[in-house]
Amino acid sequence: MAVDSDYDERTHNMTQHSTPEESMDEKEQTIHADNFEAMQRRYMVAVPDQEVEVESTFTWDIEGWRSLPRKSHSPVFEIGGRPWKILFFPAGNNQVDSASVYLEHGYEAGQMPQNWYACVQFMLVLWNPNDPTIYIHSEANHRFTTDEGDWGFTRYAEKNKIFATRYADKDRPLIENDSAKMTAYVRIYKDPTGVLWHNFNKYIYCYQEILTI
Repeated sequence: MAVDSDYDERTHNMTQHSTPEESMDEKEQTIHADNFEAMQRRYMVAVPDQEVEVESTFTWDIEGWRSLPRKSHSPVFEIGGRPWKILFFPAGNNQVDSASVYLEHGYEAGQMPQNWYACVQFMLVLWNPNDPTIYIHSEANHRFTTDEGDWGFTRYAEKNKIFATRYADKDRPLIENDSAKMTAYVRIYKDPTGVLWHNFNKYIYCYQEILTI
């Protein structure tokens, strides 16, 4: 689904979201955002009884935050034979208080296979490369399809916090020198039943059509 000014904020703001000062005890604060294995173990616990097909990470160097276009994309990266990209609204999407970020398929127009889908558990981490203990992370599960090709967090990061001189208990901001890193953790699950995280919207629509005939 393309993202534009009519983007449905309500349905795309399902998030487990925390900052170091909110959710981590003293021991957990030693985890650095550039320690990808430790971050994944801590915040991205595998879904029980589901078999992982493939998982990997991609890190995007965000430069010139304030000068980026309203709607920006990371370079396309491949995981599990599928192209992906990070969709980013540095000034916010459909609201002005927070930066918005989403995981999106990376297919060019007309290149997506028919009936394409992927069952994905993902995490998006925004972090300061000068101090990787300063970061924000959000996680979600979603069945990416030809109709719902992007998913993420409309109110991902409050701008008045990430640009503040001090972030949480640190003596520096999260966004420093107008730069940061964004790491996408992507875990794709096998779907032997064909219904994992299926919203059945089309089925409901067809059923309603039948009832009204």
